[in-house]
Amino acid sequence: MKKVLFYLFSQSGKSYQIEQGETILAHEYLACQKALIAWQKRQRVLIACQSQIQAEKIDEFLWQLDTAHFLPHNLAGEGPRGGAPVEICWPERRATGARQLLINLQEQVAEFSAMYQDIIDFVPFDEAEKQLARERYKAYKNIGFHLKTIPVEIDESESLI
Repeated sequence: MKKVLFYLFSQSGKSYQIEQGETILAHEYLACQKALIAWQKRQRVLIACQSQIQAEKIDEFLWQLDTAHFLPHNLAGEGPRGGAPVEICWPERRATGARQLLINLQEQVAEFSAMYQDIIDFVPFDEAEKQLARERYKAYKNIGFHLKTIPVEIDESESLI
């Protein structure tokens, strides 16, 4: 059965420092956590970002993880043939290999979503972003996905790094 798990943020989450003053947002951080968990289960993962800038931020964050949380990854078009176990793409740079899990950070449903059995998506706290998530929810439903929403409790002490 094709399914989408939506992670619903009930409050604004903290941002996580990368370097040179750049940060990733709580839902981007959770996307990295979910990618790490999937990789530990030997799944190949695609993180679909909204833009190249977002993809590069995610990439930089993943490179900063300590060795206990190492996550083999690459930006789409880089790395080994077929991509690393976790690949990060954006609309102008398509993924190269087959994957079991799609983690969607795009504002819309990724055009290749129907190829996946499992998708993770997010409903950030911001009202405008919530509305975009509602539109994605409807679109996934129309494609035939089974949908589930999971509330996210922000634990300020929790960290991957």
